[in-house]
Amino acid sequence: MSNLIDHWLADGLITSAQADRMRAELDGSPHPVAHDIPADGRGRTSLVVEALAYLGGVIVMVAAGLISAQYWSELGDTGQLAVVGGAAAALLLAGALVPAHSAPGVRLRSVLWLLCTAGTGAFLALFADIVLELDGSAIGMVAGGGAAALAAVLWWRLPGLAQQAAFFVAMMVTAGATVAQLTTGPHLPGLAVWTTGGIWFLLGWFGTVQPRREVQALAAAAALIGALMTLPTNVGMVLALCTVVAVVVLAVVVSDLLLLAVGALGALNTLPVVVNEWFPGELAAPLVLLVVGALLVTAAVYTAKRGKGHNRD
Repeated sequence: MSNLIDHWLADGLITSAQADRMRAELDGSPHPVAHDIPADGRGRTSLVVEALAYLGGVIVMVAAGLISAQYWSELGDTGQLAVVGGAAAALLLAGALVPAHSAPGVRLRSVLWLLCTAGTGAFLALFADIVLELDGSAIGMVAGGGAAALAAVLWWRLPGLAQQAAFFVAMMVTAGATVAQLTTGPHLPGLAVWTTGGIWFLLGWFGTVQPRREVQALAAAAALIGALMTLPTNVGMVLALCTVVAVVVLAVVVSDLLLLAVGALGALNTLPVVVNEWFPGELAAPLVLLVVGALLVTAAVYTAKRGKGHNRD
């Protein structure tokens, strides 16, 4: 239970004061005194500070993007590497300096380190292109592998969903790029991405990676993306349809609307391609989409009602 509380705290679902009270309940210790609980005014202040930090960060990124777009070609190779690498390093340092003893602090550090991981991937891609002179798939291997390594360390330091998602996405890129580098089949990288999503889904299903619900939704989305990458081959269309059906059926069985939404988006992107390839005609595609859409709405209503029934029980 203590590990679960730590996960809730890292994900920003509870504050440190609430975590302390939960641990006190488990240990049978007296409740923390009232001054450990932040007042409403302090809570509002922390939210305002957090919102201003996010807004300021977005403004800085937009300004940096505009400046880079105007003078990027004049920076030269060294200057470009310095700008991207410096930005990634600054985000890493800023995240480390953010106090993480409260939920807003944890969220802010998580966002900064998420951006740092993306910046590191961009720096490594630029380095592989300019310095190592690699091709597309090899660049993906270097950028994805390096970003995955950094994300793994940051996930270990801050066990939260953002760092976990960064690691998973980087691993997806690495898997797809590695297969593309080692093989000549144009659709095999999609199969590698699909496999990565399937493995991650199983890790979430068995509780090895938490939080289970979000992990499953992210993994299902990755599997659907991988299946879409194998289109329009016949094998790829079968794989995509089976993946969509599996996600939707599983979502209904476990009453998970988030997973059902992922399956619905997968169906929206998969069905038009499949119908146009297998059943060409003016009315075939809209009729199939109409039927599938009605089924998805029915599944959503059924899942919502079933979920409410479970909550009452």
